[in-house]
Amino acid sequence: MIKFYVPDGHLEPKTLALFERIGYQLAFNDRAYSPSIDDPELELKRLRPQDFPYLLAMDKGDLGIVGLDILTEFRLEEPEMGQGLKELLDLGVHSDRLVVAISEQVYPRVLNMDDVKESIARPLAGKRNMVVATEYPAITREHLKKHGIEAQIRQPAGKTEAWIVPPYPEADLIVDTVETGRTLLANRCRVIDEVMTSSARLIANAHSLEDSSKKEKIAEIVDLFQSALKADGMVNVYMDVMNPEDLEPVLNVLSEYVQAPTISDLRGGGYDVFVVIHERDLKFILPKLRKHGASAIVVSEVRMLFG
Repeated sequence: MIKFYVPDGHLEPKTLALFERIGYQLAFNDRAYSPSIDDPELELKRLRPQDFPYLLAMDKGDLGIVGLDILTEFRLEEPEMGQGLKELLDLGVHSDRLVVAISEQVYPRVLNMDDVKESIARPLAGKRNMVVATEYPAITREHLKKHGIEAQIRQPAGKTEAWIVPPYPEADLIVDTVETGRTLLANRCRVIDEVMTSSARLIANAHSLEDSSKKEKIAEIVDLFQSALKADGMVNVYMDVMNPEDLEPVLNVLSEYVQAPTISDLRGGGYDVFVVIHERDLKFILPKLRKHGASAIVVSEVRMLFG
């Protein structure tokens, strides 16, 4: 049995969509911690992803999906335990940025980390230390150290950005994740530096990868997820070329997008041509194909792409 930790929160919808894309059927409600899945070799547990690195490193499970920011934070905080985790796949979903931000009302002239060092972090007689609010204290500590800045680092229990909202902010700056940045803009907060970019990763307990009863199943799961990622944005395009003289012009059009289209003879004459291309190219390729004699063109979604 493979115990697979799946995240609740903002990563949950895209994670479940990825499972369904590769053919799994899941069922759960908002209060369920163990969703059902139509694979007797898989057991799912639904928790906050911040706990997954610790749980996997402690041999409490085999696989998990977690943001790179969370994984990096754990490895900095617990380097020895972090060695027990293996990153298997960048799932490419929920890409966001970990940034440094300040209130532009409180610090209108602070535009970058050099300004922070000069105007906020500089020791002054009787002045308290600079305060930084973040859910990523280890990453923040490393980033501040790189810029030669010392500060008190606090982990808020609630919304991090609230700590720098005037008129009486609790922190001088924050280090927080942003996807669109709209919340920061709405509160007149300015991003002054980018610490890292993050996306969801499939990670594993290293011991599970050495377990002969589990490693083959884990490899199959990785292969399935990888095939779904390769298929993202790809479409099947089928067409008939009834006039043999049109085949070469049609193949010339396709050669700009694919190397080896599949060509089959049609009973009674003509050809059936099949290619897999990215959907963004459809608007360019379809008019050209019709112009050069392709007919009965059918476009369909590619759910998985192996090899």
